[in-house]
Amino acid sequence: MRDALGGIVRRWYVVFAVLLAFAVLTTMFYRDGGSFSTRTTVTFTLPSRSTLLPESGLTDLSIISFAGAVATSINAGKPVQTFSSSDAPYYGAGVREGIMVSLRNTGSQFISSFPSATIDIQIVGRTREWVSERQQQLLDDIMAVTDAQQTATLTPESDRITATIEPLSTEIHQVSPGRSDVIMAVSAMTLAALVTAFSAAVVLDRIIRRERHPRRQRVIRRGDSRALGSVRVKGETV
Repeated sequence: MRDALGGIVRRWYVVFAVLLAFAVLTTMFYRDGGSFSTRTTVTFTLPSRSTLLPESGLTDLSIISFAGAVATSINAGKPVQTFSSSDAPYYGAGVREGIMVSLRNTGSQFISSFPSATIDIQIVGRTREWVSERQQQLLDDIMAVTDAQQTATLTPESDRITATIEPLSTEIHQVSPGRSDVIMAVSAMTLAALVTAFSAAVVLDRIIRRERHPRRQRVIRRGDSRALGSVRVKGETV
C-alpha cells in the first residue's frame, strides 16, 4: 500500500490527465444525452367496423394477415425484433437512432399473440425533426401499400380495408434522464476515473523504476568483467 501511494504521488500528472479526460468524456455524454421517440399506431378495420372495439382482430384473422403483410412490405421482408413485453420502448434496448415497424404483438419472446390488426411504428432519433420526417414517410408508405395491395386484387371500394392513424399516437416525446439517473451516472464515471487513474499511475511508476534498476546492474557487471579480463591477460588464475 505504501509503494502504491508513493507511486500515485510521484506520478500525480498521470492521475490529473486521466481525471481530466474522464471529466471531458462525462460532459460530452451529458450534453449528448436524451433523444426523441414516438410510437405511432395504424389500425386496420373492415368496412363498417369500429377501430375502438377491443380485440377487434380476433374475429377477423384475414385482416390481421393483411396488416402483417403490410408491415412485412414496409420492412422489406426483414424479421422484426420481439421483446418480452409489447409496451417495452424501442429506446429501452439502447437504440439511439432507429426505426421498427411491426404488427402489435401482446405475447412474449416465445409466444406470439395478435389481438388486433394494428401496426406499431416506433422511431427513435437524436432530433425531433428527424423523427417527424421518418414518421410522415412511413405513414405515407403504409397508406400507399394498403391501397396498392387492394387495387392489385381488384377489391371493390365498398369492401376495402381501412387504415386509420390514431391521432394521439403521432406525438413525439423527448426522452431524457432524471436527476437520480444523472447522479448515478456521474458517480459511476467518477469511480471509474479514480480506479483508472490510480492504476495507471502505479503501473507507470513500476515500469519507470524497473527500467532504472537494470541500468545500474548492467553498469556494475560491465565493471566486474573488465577487471576479470585484465587479470586473465596477465596469466593469473582466478
